[in-house]
Amino acid sequence: MKRPSRKSLRDGKPITRRETLKRIGGTAVGLMGILRARQAPAAAGRVTIRYWTWQNSADTKNPRAQAQAQFLGAFRKANPDIELIEEVVPWQQIFHQLLQAAAANKAPDVSKQLDRFVRPLADAGAILPLDEFTSSWSPERRNDYVYAWDDTAFDGRKFAFRHAVRPVNIMYYRKDLYEAAGFKTPPKTAKELTEMSKAVTKGNIIGYIEPFSKSDLLAKFILIAPPMYWTLGSDLTAPKTSKATFHLEAGQKIFQWYQDMVYVHKVCPVGQASMDSDTVNNMFMSGTLAATMDHTSKWAEWSRKEALQGRVDTDWLPNFANEPKPTPANTAGGWTVVMPNGAKKEAAWKLIEFLQSNESELIDAKMGGELPTRKSTLKDPFFQAPEAKRMTGWLTYMSANPHPATSLKIKKLEVLIDVLADAAQQIIANKAEVKSTLAVAAQKYDAQIS
Repeated sequence: MKRPSRKSLRDGKPITRRETLKRIGGTAVGLMGILRARQAPAAAGRVTIRYWTWQNSADTKNPRAQAQAQFLGAFRKANPDIELIEEVVPWQQIFHQLLQAAAANKAPDVSKQLDRFVRPLADAGAILPLDEFTSSWSPERRNDYVYAWDDTAFDGRKFAFRHAVRPVNIMYYRKDLYEAAGFKTPPKTAKELTEMSKAVTKGNIIGYIEPFSKSDLLAKFILIAPPMYWTLGSDLTAPKTSKATFHLEAGQKIFQWYQDMVYVHKVCPVGQASMDSDTVNNMFMSGTLAATMDHTSKWAEWSRKEALQGRVDTDWLPNFANEPKPTPANTAGGWTVVMPNGAKKEAAWKLIEFLQSNESELIDAKMGGELPTRKSTLKDPFFQAPEAKRMTGWLTYMSANPHPATSLKIKKLEVLIDVLADAAQQIIANKAEVKSTLAVAAQKYDAQIS
């Protein structure tokens, strides 16, 4: 079979390997190590496929990794003719490394990817459309998802399926620290978050931190920023033109708030400008940070830690318009499964299809705390049990407070992340004037998407 050509899905022009590598600006750090770690060829009559994931199934301390071990085991049992090799890639690197591997004709057969990077991968020609496998699906089968079909489709072609749905603008807060400061309920607005953070901040306890490190691709901020903008009637980019809008009045208000939290209210440290999300999460778990934003599946990990029992709870991101109404749910931060160029397509599709099966999703929900993507999975009695109450509550909120997952459609999201990280560094670390700094960042972004 002739290998599909690598073409830009946006303008139809060929993209060379050199251009792809130049675009991502990365190096193949760790990639060759992964490739050298391939296992021996499968026995005669069996096909071998490689699966890239950021989770290590041997990690017995992570409930999501334990769930992965179980559903991959179920796949192997159901498909004895397929040799499945799991290759672990750090989550901060898996996007760039897939681009590099695809350009070098060394890509795996299936890869997990953050859903916000599906478009850049499709635009670079690094992944294949899946329509040949779904074109015969009935309307009922296509509509059996709790997210919109087009969320992971571009130019009319389906490129990925979500592997769990994750509302990402969830506020995790330490009940023990809030209660010690006299608060019985979490903040509902940005103003309340500011005041409560000021009251909690004392000694070695910090009220709130937002990490802005480039090393993890603005992992937290790029997820919670869209709902912040939405509550202010704006967005990071314009849906129709893709031009920057993050620098307009709403963005100025948001970034001024971040700067004021450091220099006026003295709640956040200057060092958050270069801090990564793992550092912030460790501070939260240790009890030196009162609140942080993250995705829903963190609950499965944190709520089971003995030291956090009864001390942690969740709510939604406070409203940045300072209005007493819910913040729209942002689900553009979960993981998808994609089929890279050069994949053994039939076997790869079997894995992709199994990962979104009711069987696999139920394992992931029970063990890993992940929210299923399919409505049919939710019919299982487990979701009527008390232990699933928080999960079903998140899904109900998501359904009642929707908003288009615009970050999935942003052109060159990696460029947007880069310019925003630079702007945040200037605004927070150097106390730069907010309006002009954001304007410069917007010019840089617009220049690269035109």
